[in-house]
Amino acid sequence: MEKSKPLELGLDLLKNYGIVENNECRFISHEIGVVLSFANMQSKILKVGQPYRLKEGRLLYVLKGTARILINLIEYTVSTHTIVVLPPNSIVELMEVNDNYDFRGVAFTNDFLPTNEKENLTDSYQKQGFTLHLTEKEWRLEEAYFSMLWAVVNEVPFRREVVQHTLTAMLFNLRYLQDKNYGNAPSGSLRNEELFRRFINLVNENCKKERNVSFYADKLCLTPKYLGTIIRQITQQTVMDWIEQAVILEAKVLLKHSDLLIYQISDELNFPNPSFFSKFFKRLTGMTPLEYQKAV
Repeated sequence: MEKSKPLELGLDLLKNYGIVENNECRFISHEIGVVLSFANMQSKILKVGQPYRLKEGRLLYVLKGTARILINLIEYTVSTHTIVVLPPNSIVELMEVNDNYDFRGVAFTNDFLPTNEKENLTDSYQKQGFTLHLTEKEWRLEEAYFSMLWAVVNEVPFRREVVQHTLTAMLFNLRYLQDKNYGNAPSGSLRNEELFRRFINLVNENCKKERNVSFYADKLCLTPKYLGTIIRQITQQTVMDWIEQAVILEAKVLLKHSDLLIYQISDELNFPNPSFFSKFFKRLTGMTPLEYQKAV
């Protein structure tokens, strides 16, 4: 497999390359993929400590074990009965995972959602990833939805509309669960969380070109000082800390999953020269870009 561009974990890649050893526990088309067990599929792609960009949206259902996962700069600890919602184009990194960890999942393109429901659903998962830890009752319902989805994707001929609306039901139910969680949170913390999520979305979208605090403050209709105060209160990190972390994440994806040379990555990330990029990368990671690229 050539590294002609950053590796996107998309349905086309999973469908076209021999990177799984057990095909019986997964269904993959160009529009939707369903995996019954990541552990049983024995995928050769994911490695702990390497970031990947996800082409499509994902729903991950943690079956057992615990893991730390970085989703668009935000770290989550997930365990049994947790659902992880990943928007399209997310950068995801497994930070730590125990030996008995397993999950099932669904990947789907935006175009696969029914046209009349697409606008209602996309805001629930497109802007920023989130996690939901479910009660036993909530988990059983989600398992029922997932079992139905698995059954209908394997029907011959493929029942596209049935699959679409089963997935739609799953997404609507997740939105209800998310709203329920938000409804139990104090209003002040909700406002701060929403501001932080909007800020992180902007950083993820613009960090390659924009590293000035004023740019993000203007986009959020805030003064740079006020934005800095709020972000530090919420996260104990500065605005610039988050911007630099986003740049490093983009750099890691390019270094590991593209055939771009280091000077080309420096250009891609809008650094004045490769030397400046190398010093920046080493300051944040403790190693040079070349050292990181060669590390297993």
